[in-house]
Amino acid sequence: MWLRQVGVQRSVKEVTTMKKLLGCLSMAALAVVLASPLSAQNLTLKVSVPFDFSVGGHTLPAGDYLVSTVNVTGFMDSGYLAVRNVSSGATPTVITAIPAGNLAASGEASVSFHRYGSDYFLATIWDGYTDQGRSIPMSHTERERVNQASLRTPQVVMVLARR
Repeated sequence: MWLRQVGVQRSVKEVTTMKKLLGCLSMAALAVVLASPLSAQNLTLKVSVPFDFSVGGHTLPAGDYLVSTVNVTGFMDSGYLAVRNVSSGATPTVITAIPAGNLAASGEASVSFHRYGSDYFLATIWDGYTDQGRSIPMSHTERERVNQASLRTPQVVMVLARR
Protein backbone atom coordinates (compact mmCIF):
# COMPACT_ATOMS: atom_id res chain seq x y z
CA MET A 1 0.00 0.00 0.00
CA TRP A 2 2.70 2.51 0.93
CA LEU A 3 4.49 1.84 -2.37
CA ARG A 4 1.55 3.33 -4.24
CA GLN A 5 1.58 6.37 -1.97
CA VAL A 6 5.16 7.22 -3.01
CA GLY A 7 4.43 6.64 -6.67
CA VAL A 8 5.99 3.15 -7.13
CA GLN A 9 3.76 0.80 -9.03
CA ARG A 10 4.01 -2.90 -8.12
CA SER A 11 1.65 -5.64 -9.06
CA VAL A 12 -0.20 -7.49 -6.34
CA LYS A 13 1.52 -10.71 -7.42
CA GLU A 14 5.01 -9.18 -6.96
CA VAL A 15 4.16 -7.86 -3.50
CA THR A 16 2.64 -11.20 -2.44
CA THR A 17 5.66 -13.13 -3.72
CA MET A 18 8.06 -10.78 -1.92
CA LYS A 19 6.15 -11.11 1.36
CA LYS A 20 6.17 -14.91 1.11
CA LEU A 21 9.90 -14.94 0.35
CA LEU A 22 10.73 -12.63 3.27
CA GLY A 23 8.51 -14.69 5.58
CA CYS A 24 10.24 -17.95 4.58
CA LEU A 25 13.71 -16.44 4.98
CA SER A 26 12.81 -15.01 8.40
CA MET A 27 11.50 -18.37 9.61
CA ALA A 28 14.58 -20.20 8.33
CA ALA A 29 16.90 -17.73 10.08
CA LEU A 30 14.93 -18.04 13.31
CA ALA A 31 15.06 -21.84 13.15
CA VAL A 32 18.85 -21.80 12.70
CA VAL A 33 19.36 -19.34 15.57
CA LEU A 34 17.14 -21.27 17.98
CA ALA A 35 18.12 -24.83 17.06
CA SER A 36 21.89 -24.60 17.47
CA PRO A 37 22.05 -23.58 21.15
CA LEU A 38 19.21 -25.89 22.16
CA SER A 39 20.87 -29.02 20.87
CA ALA A 40 24.18 -28.07 22.49
CA GLN A 41 22.60 -27.74 25.93
CA ASN A 42 20.88 -31.11 26.06
CA LEU A 43 22.74 -33.59 28.22
CA THR A 44 22.06 -37.29 28.73
CA LEU A 45 24.73 -39.62 30.08
CA LYS A 46 24.69 -43.26 31.18
CA VAL A 47 27.12 -44.11 33.97
CA SER A 48 27.83 -47.24 36.02
CA VAL A 49 28.78 -46.21 39.53
CA PRO A 50 30.55 -49.00 41.47
CA PHE A 51 29.95 -47.48 44.93
CA ASP A 52 27.19 -45.86 46.99
CA PHE A 53 27.21 -42.05 46.69
CA SER A 54 25.37 -38.97 47.89
CA VAL A 55 23.77 -36.29 45.77
CA GLY A 56 21.36 -33.54 46.76
CA GLY A 57 21.10 -34.86 50.31
CA HIS A 58 20.15 -38.38 49.15
CA THR A 59 22.32 -41.49 49.34
CA LEU A 60 22.02 -43.60 46.21
CA PRO A 61 23.18 -47.22 45.86
CA ALA A 62 25.82 -48.43 43.42
CA GLY A 63 24.36 -49.19 40.01
CA ASP A 64 23.61 -47.93 36.52
CA TYR A 65 22.39 -44.33 36.32
CA LEU A 66 21.02 -42.00 33.70
CA VAL A 67 21.98 -38.33 34.21
CA SER A 68 20.03 -35.84 32.10
CA THR A 69 19.07 -32.19 31.98
CA VAL A 70 15.63 -31.26 33.22
CA ASN A 71 13.84 -29.13 30.64
CA VAL A 72 11.51 -26.57 32.16
CA THR A 73 8.88 -25.07 29.83
CA GLY A 74 10.55 -22.35 27.80
CA PHE A 75 14.07 -23.11 29.01
CA MET A 76 16.19 -25.93 27.58
CA ASP A 77 18.95 -25.54 30.18
CA SER A 78 17.10 -24.86 33.41
CA GLY A 79 20.08 -25.53 35.68
CA TYR A 80 18.63 -28.80 36.98
CA LEU A 81 19.81 -32.37 36.45
CA ALA A 82 17.91 -35.59 37.06
CA VAL A 83 19.86 -38.61 38.37
CA ARG A 84 17.86 -41.82 37.87
CA ASN A 85 18.78 -45.35 38.88
CA VAL A 86 18.03 -47.38 35.75
CA SER A 87 17.87 -50.79 37.44
CA SER A 88 15.59 -49.88 40.36
CA GLY A 89 13.31 -47.54 38.41
CA ALA A 90 13.09 -45.29 41.49
CA THR A 91 11.98 -41.68 41.24
CA PRO A 92 14.84 -39.55 39.87
CA THR A 93 16.75 -37.29 42.22
CA VAL A 94 16.62 -33.75 40.84
CA ILE A 95 19.55 -31.52 41.72
CA THR A 96 20.74 -28.01 40.97
CA ALA A 97 23.77 -27.83 38.70
CA ILE A 98 25.83 -24.79 37.80
CA PRO A 99 28.21 -24.35 34.86
CA ALA A 100 31.64 -25.71 35.73
CA GLY A 101 34.91 -24.13 34.66
CA ASN A 102 36.50 -24.73 31.31
CA LEU A 103 38.07 -28.08 30.54
CA ALA A 104 39.55 -29.11 27.22
CA ALA A 105 36.99 -31.24 25.39
CA SER A 106 38.47 -34.72 25.48
CA GLY A 107 35.73 -36.61 23.69
CA GLU A 108 35.20 -38.68 26.86
CA ALA A 109 32.09 -38.09 28.92
CA SER A 110 32.74 -38.45 32.65
CA VAL A 111 31.30 -37.99 36.09
CA SER A 112 33.51 -37.14 39.05
CA PHE A 113 32.97 -37.65 42.76
CA HIS A 114 34.57 -36.17 45.88
CA ARG A 115 35.71 -38.90 48.25
CA TYR A 116 36.13 -38.42 52.01
CA GLY A 117 37.11 -41.75 53.56
CA SER A 118 34.38 -44.15 52.42
CA ASP A 119 31.86 -41.43 51.51
CA TYR A 120 31.40 -40.32 47.88
CA PHE A 121 29.62 -37.16 46.71
CA LEU A 122 28.68 -36.35 43.11
CA ALA A 123 30.76 -33.32 42.10
CA THR A 124 30.94 -32.65 38.34
CA ILE A 125 29.57 -33.93 35.05
CA TRP A 126 31.33 -33.48 31.69
CA ASP A 127 29.67 -34.38 28.39
CA GLY A 128 32.97 -34.72 26.46
CA TYR A 129 31.72 -32.69 23.48
CA THR A 130 32.22 -29.20 24.87
CA ASP A 131 34.66 -27.53 27.22
CA GLN A 132 31.84 -26.80 29.65
CA GLY A 133 30.57 -29.12 32.34
CA ARG A 134 28.11 -29.02 35.21
CA SER A 135 29.13 -28.70 38.83
CA ILE A 136 26.98 -29.83 41.72
CA PRO A 137 27.15 -27.49 44.73
CA MET A 138 28.22 -29.04 48.04
CA SER A 139 25.32 -30.37 50.05
CA HIS A 140 24.97 -29.78 53.77
CA THR A 141 26.03 -33.40 54.37
CA GLU A 142 29.20 -32.96 52.30
CA ARG A 143 30.11 -29.74 54.15
CA GLU A 144 29.70 -31.58 57.47
CA ARG A 145 31.89 -34.42 56.18
CA VAL A 146 34.58 -31.92 55.08
CA ASN A 147 34.65 -30.44 58.59
CA GLN A 148 34.96 -33.92 60.14
CA ALA A 149 37.54 -35.25 57.70
CA SER A 150 41.21 -35.20 58.63
CA LEU A 151 41.99 -34.13 55.06
CA ARG A 152 40.07 -31.05 53.98
CA THR A 153 40.89 -31.67 50.31
CA PRO A 154 38.84 -34.53 48.86
CA GLN A 155 40.16 -37.24 46.64
CA VAL A 156 38.60 -36.93 43.19
CA VAL A 157 37.28 -40.17 41.69
CA MET A 158 36.31 -40.12 38.00
CA VAL A 159 33.95 -42.58 36.34
CA LEU A 160 33.66 -42.66 32.55
CA ALA A 161 30.17 -42.29 31.13
CA ARG A 162 28.44 -43.11 27.86
CA ARG A 163 26.34 -40.70 25.82
